[in-house]
Amino acid sequence: MAQQIDTNRSGDPGSFLTGYRWIATVFALLMIIQAFLGMSGFVNAKEGQVTMHEMLANLMFLLAIGQAVLAWLLYTRKVTVAMPGLVLNGVLVLLTIAQIGLGYAATSGENFGDLISLHVPNGVLLTVVSTSLAVMAWQVGGRRSAA
Repeated sequence: MAQQIDTNRSGDPGSFLTGYRWIATVFALLMIIQAFLGMSGFVNAKEGQVTMHEMLANLMFLLAIGQAVLAWLLYTRKVTVAMPGLVLNGVLVLLTIAQIGLGYAATSGENFGDLISLHVPNGVLLTVVSTSLAVMAWQVGGRRSAA
């Protein structure tokens, strides 16, 4: 009698971890691209780069939500993501929302200098948080202890 092999791995914590690692890494790399597009588009007055900066920000919001959901799933299954990582993923989502809000508010032209003076440091903070999460995602392995 042939033995059946279960190929449905949608609930496997290993596939969640792989997805989490790659989303965290892609988000951190996209932050570097965002900085280039935003500053180059602003300094060189290239509207196309600013538009790409805006569109990429919206994609990154979806990535941040997906990353936070995967972090929650890994946390609830007691795999690799501890409470500090879960909290940092929540912070990432909130910082991303604030960053998009500041960016769109700055395009209206009113209080441009004030808004950009918040938008740029928030982008630096987003880069630090996303890079930290990406590094943490690749450093963990296996199951965490029940401590």
